Amino acid sequence: MKTEREINKIEVSNRIFTVAVVFLVGLGLFWTFRMYEIWNQTHGNYPREISVEGEGSSYAVPDVATLYLGVNTEAKTSEAAVEENTEKMNAVIEGLKEFGLEDEDIQTTNYSLSPNYEWTKEKGSVQDGYRVDQSVTVKVRDLGTVGEVMGIATKAGATTMGGLNFEVEDPDTAKAEAREDAIAKAKAKAENIAKQSGLKLGKVLGYYEYENNYGKGGMRMYSESADYDMGAPMAMPEIEPGQEEVTMQVTLTYRVY
Repeated sequence: MKTEREINKIEVSNRIFTVAVVFLVGLGLFWTFRMYEIWNQTHGNYPREISVEGEGSSYAVPDVATLYLGVNTEAKTSEAAVEENTEKMNAVIEGLKEFGLEDEDIQTTNYSLSPNYEWTKEKGSVQDGYRVDQSVTVKVRDLGTVGEVMGIATKAGATTMGGLNFEVEDPDTAKAEAREDAIAKAKAKAENIAKQSGLKLGKVLGYYEYENNYGKGGMRMYSESADYDMGAPMAMPEIEPGQEEVTMQVTLTYRVY
């Protein structure tokens, strides 16, 4: 008969054997699935993706011009500087409204009051009165009248003028045309890649678009009304809005097989 110690030793051995078998079976299953996955990837059965880009453009004629007009005044006292500046700017705004600009197209964008300083050999920097700077931004919707608006503002007392820009107020139509062009080019590129590489295009998995800035073309100018004879007719420049290019870039991501 086997002793109790021998029986316990046999039971322990059986347990170790069972654990080892379970471990080896599990390890075998793991590597079986792993090798199958590697085989799929190597033989091109694993889903893959490619991304292609396309750029499209269209052109739109600007329909709005924006520019800023300013009045700068200097006086010995702050009250006098403010009063003179207010009188001149009110005259500028009144002239623009009489010409036909609407209230919503005239916006005050800057107003500042500051002391003036001048340098002397004896005392260095000393205060010499005050300065007021006020500016408005105006929108001109009839582009054929931009030059007239500039002339009216200058004759009324505007001393600075600049930031002339042309904008497309509603660019959606031009953007849609540019987007259509960009998508067509991206699709053509994907089809060409598939044809040359032997890949098969699947469904589109992703879409991304980027639009470049539009409607910000134009020119900068500066004028001092003090240089003009207010009683003489002024020759204003011919303003040409040209065209604005609207550009869209798109990225299409395809499933390929």
